[in-house]
Amino acid sequence: MKKICIFTYAYMHPHQTMVNFHIENLFSGSAVVCAGKETTFQPVKRTVFDRSSVSRTLWDKVLEPVTGLSNKLKGLPQKSLIGSERAQIVDFLRRESVDAVLCEFGCIGAEVVSSIGDIGIPMFTYYRGYDGTMRIRSSRQQRLTARAFEKTAGLFFVSKFLQDNLASYGLVHPNSHVIPSGVNTDKFQPLEKKKRKFVAIGRLVDKKRPDITVRSFCEEAKSYPDATLSLLGGGPWQERCQEIIRDMGMEDRVEILGEQSHENVLKHLQEAEFFLQHSVTSPEGDAEGAPTSIQEALACGCVVLSTRHAGIPELVSEGETGFLVDELDETGFRALIRDALSGKIDAEKIGCASREFAVRNLDNRLLIKRLESVLSEA
Repeated sequence: MKKICIFTYAYMHPHQTMVNFHIENLFSGSAVVCAGKETTFQPVKRTVFDRSSVSRTLWDKVLEPVTGLSNKLKGLPQKSLIGSERAQIVDFLRRESVDAVLCEFGCIGAEVVSSIGDIGIPMFTYYRGYDGTMRIRSSRQQRLTARAFEKTAGLFFVSKFLQDNLASYGLVHPNSHVIPSGVNTDKFQPLEKKKRKFVAIGRLVDKKRPDITVRSFCEEAKSYPDATLSLLGGGPWQERCQEIIRDMGMEDRVEILGEQSHENVLKHLQEAEFFLQHSVTSPEGDAEGAPTSIQEALACGCVVLSTRHAGIPELVSEGETGFLVDELDETGFRALIRDALSGKIDAEKIGCASREFAVRNLDNRLLIKRLESVLSEA
């Protein structure tokens, strides 16, 4: 394998750590990138085709509505990779002597592979969460994905849950592989733990139900004045969570810190005994893949208290590296927190097991070798 082109939404997005890791490290950093836009966050420099910079011709202005109408009649998403943009992307791939394409996220893969999957370059798609749950519920997206699969060389999923979810719609591919995003276990490793320190990391959105996390902790921590909870992340549930904290008089022990730098996230995980995440399927159907925050927590020797949701049971062995309850089981979740606070859970023993599991199974440098092996076979 000489060179791969990574298709993604942005070059580079500060929160898409695994996509950035691929851009930086796949095949010794030889990747080129085709992105919907460029950002100012560019810790490494790669050759980039910026799709937003494509100039439209008069022919494009005629072709776009015609293609949109045709797609609509076929029951497909109306946006397609066509005209000048398609021609310039194909020229970019050939000019850069690209040997394979990796589309990060299923929505991108469906669009790209269905449009240019016949140009003689093997094309792969990586499913990560929203793309394999909420987005795939659309019948139009299912049709486009099915058409793309006919030209796809292979698929990657961060969890078997996502692979099975696509299969439930009849979307299967013989060359499919489950490879979690992973984490740098040299960087994410435990330091001295602070007793009864809890942490929750991620956007405060429907599929994480942070209100359950906050309310459950506040109820159970009343009798433990040294217990603290830090929430790292912001979002639409932030105001409701603040209300719960105020109403329960826990402002001095529960903090919502908003979006934080990677360094601060790392520091909190290294010091925390317990990691909380009450993930659920949102009313719209959005679900997790295999949450990176849980993988990072395991590497940092945290005891994970979470839910039997999506790919989380693939990461957390109940009673060994953490404990899980069913989605929306607030009573059960409170019981886990109660056991953690009372010392019924051996945080040191389970934290060590979490760390060992992460080193063996979630180190991103080992996982990227598996990815490279599949890509090279093409």
